[in-house]
Amino acid sequence: MKRLLVGGAVLATALTSVVTTTSAEARPHHAAASAPTAVAGAVGDAFYQAPKDLLDGPHGSVIRRRPLHGDAAYDGARNWLVLYRSVTPQGEPVAVSGTVAIPSGQAPKGGWPVISWLHGTTGVADVCAPSRDAADHPTHDYLQVMHETVQRWVDRGYAVVATDYQGLGTDGQHSYLVGEAEGRAAADMVRAAHKMPGPPGQLSAEWVAAGHSQGGHAALFAADVAPRWTPELPLIGAVGLAPGSQLSGFVEQIRNLPLRGITGFLPLIIRGVETTGVSTDGLLTPGADQLMSHAEDRCVGQLNASDSWGALSTDQVFQPGADFAAFDRAMADNEPGRLAPSVPVFLAQGDGDTTVLPAWTQALTSQLTANGVAVTSETYAGVDHRGVIAASYDDVTGWIDGLHGQS
Repeated sequence: MKRLLVGGAVLATALTSVVTTTSAEARPHHAAASAPTAVAGAVGDAFYQAPKDLLDGPHGSVIRRRPLHGDAAYDGARNWLVLYRSVTPQGEPVAVSGTVAIPSGQAPKGGWPVISWLHGTTGVADVCAPSRDAADHPTHDYLQVMHETVQRWVDRGYAVVATDYQGLGTDGQHSYLVGEAEGRAAADMVRAAHKMPGPPGQLSAEWVAAGHSQGGHAALFAADVAPRWTPELPLIGAVGLAPGSQLSGFVEQIRNLPLRGITGFLPLIIRGVETTGVSTDGLLTPGADQLMSHAEDRCVGQLNASDSWGALSTDQVFQPGADFAAFDRAMADNEPGRLAPSVPVFLAQGDGDTTVLPAWTQALTSQLTANGVAVTSETYAGVDHRGVIAASYDDVTGWIDGLHGQS
């Protein structure tokens, strides 16, 4: 393991330049309105569906809740499945699902410290939502890798809230790697947890955003979004474990390269870009266009299979010569390297990772540092993409404890 406290030197990025434009702040939706009383929710998968008349209310207010059991729940905690209100980057109200785990027993003075855990890529189909985890879930193996580490935080006395993200598990398209949507979902999940019934002061107002892969991308955007979106709940730090970054340059390059094994991520990226209002008509080859429907009912591992997107190489997905200006701009706008959050950031990366390349996180570290962000970076020898979750636990936990003034 190598520890590096990054100074002011700016390392060259391998695949992309930094985009410095910022996302326009959408107007607050019903920010001052009173939310209808939260109701115990529908049975089964109907829980995730909210008619329009239930969407009206402040973002971060609870639509419905029910006790959570099974593989998505944590031992030694009171677990809830929650449906809450958020707002898309386009200003439309939306229902978002997630989970809340509050340690059993008496809360410490100041309330249980809060971690908003942000999951990595599972897919864009509703079935891929982590709150639906079970033994037969398509991404159960990955969800349980995350679960094992998050359980250690719950055991340590952290309340953990975990959003499914906008459009994953619920109505609408999942805004995959759309930073503003991810950040709002994360912050509103924390606010919703504070709206849950329980003793006053049960949860600390301060919180940390932490996530893996897509979730690391989301944590960095949460650090940017939360101060203006949920200002009454101070976010004090962000943790990105092998965070998604440099993807705008990577996708631009692989359009003409015959790579295999990663093609299943492309329909997720395409669907995410579409949620920003960019049309992808005319950008895909006929073969790729025919497979887009697979994203609606398959998770990432299934999409990478040989009977789906795994049958294509990356140069068989996009039409040569098509106009990608709007597509590439949308991706660049969602690069975390353009952000300058005011809170400290912890980045962790395994040097054996072939999904999020070490060079990408090195570039992200340099970009954030150049933007004036206080970045601590950890590199773990021989650790792959999933392995960084467990490998970084001690360092991440010590860093988070330090933010709370704990030893």
